[in-house]
Amino acid sequence: MKRRGKWLLGGGLLLGLTLAGGARYLLRERATPEPDYLLVEKEGDFEIRDYLPMWVAETVCSGSRREAIRAGFRTLADYIFARSHDGDSLPMTAPVIERQASEDHWTVRFVMPEGESVKTLPRPPADVELRHVEARRIALVRFSGRPEEYDLEAEEKRLREWLGTREEEILFDTPEYAFFNSPAMPGPLRRNELWFELALDPPAAN
Repeated sequence: MKRRGKWLLGGGLLLGLTLAGGARYLLRERATPEPDYLLVEKEGDFEIRDYLPMWVAETVCSGSRREAIRAGFRTLADYIFARSHDGDSLPMTAPVIERQASEDHWTVRFVMPEGESVKTLPRPPADVELRHVEARRIALVRFSGRPEEYDLEAEEKRLREWLGTREEEILFDTPEYAFFNSPAMPGPLRRNELWFELALDPPAAN
């Protein structure tokens, strides 16, 4: 009985430490800056947002989606943390955004901190481009899980079906994937989103 009690106590302490660690990660990552937006509509896992203009740093990588985002993340992290240039580092922001550019090429983006522009940001290396993104309307579906757990095609289908009940026009048929957490975040607590850019003014009814 004493040995069993020690095992139970040890297991309880381990569980408590795990939960406390997860809570610290969650609180820290919730404090990560995100771009400003106006919430237009929310229904369960679905939202429509109007994002303000922003600057992004982007790079193009080849391979599978998961290979590309790992490579793109490293390249962009080297830029914002001043490992690929002289000068000051930049704070990490969320989300990391990925979109398919061609059959085997992907664009990976970091959102630049609010108030920064091409005039104030460090000069990027040759494989990173600074780009100004105009104000835009985004429809999204939110889901949790780690990369090996979620089904992006299923989430895309869900979002298309939801948009099919509304008078909204999808501008680009290729979705964007927005990831908000570090690899250390447990799957059930992770925040992932699949985006479609919409026309700012919905089409008129026939």
